[in-house]
Amino acid sequence: MTKFTKISATALFALFLTACDKPANKPAAEQAAATPAPAAQAQTEATKPAEPVVDTGAEDYKKFQEWQQVQEKSIGNAINTEIEKLGEKSKDPAVVQDTMNKAILAQIENIQKSAATLDIKDAQVNALKDKALEAMALGAKMITENDKLAKNPTPDAHKAFGELQAQLDKIAAEGQKIEAELATKYGPAPAPAPAPAPAPAPAPAPAPAPAPAPAPAPAPAPAQK
Repeated sequence: MTKFTKISATALFALFLTACDKPANKPAAEQAAATPAPAAQAQTEATKPAEPVVDTGAEDYKKFQEWQQVQEKSIGNAINTEIEKLGEKSKDPAVVQDTMNKAILAQIENIQKSAATLDIKDAQVNALKDKALEAMALGAKMITENDKLAKNPTPDAHKAFGELQAQLDKIAAEGQKIEAELATKYGPAPAPAPAPAPAPAPAPAPAPAPAPAPAPAPAPAPAQK
């Protein structure tokens, strides 16, 4: 399971991007004055030098991955904080699950603001981001539907939850494909070459051999009688 699936299906938090504000419609006369004549516009475009295309894919992919990690951490911290407040109630799995769901959904506004500041220019990285956002939004809906299913497990509730799961699986598969292509194109940087091993220290010089002991003095000759 890739990171995309883990974040989308396991975290189950919603992330919605507000629509970009459209520029206000200008008066017709102002638009006509601002729009050059076709011939003049064509001449201007012909003489305008082509701008170099900058590939921001690697930078944007790294930026998106780092952003995902920050969101995961913030959600994990929020969940842990709320569960710690439960005390003895943390022994009840149902209470823990409900607390986790509320903590996740409470992060929506903060995540919206964070996503609005994420400046991604590369089209493929933007496509991956959009898929992640779709999956996370579906995750939030699945939290709500799962709660309904637990309280009233009717065939309609099962059907609604199953449809959301099928949509999530489809989006996750599409996201995995995009992420695999990006990972192939902008994979992790190769590990730095290991530093050369230090040269071995020179062996110590052998100690000088001790000087030979002096020969014993000869015994004196015996006195003659």
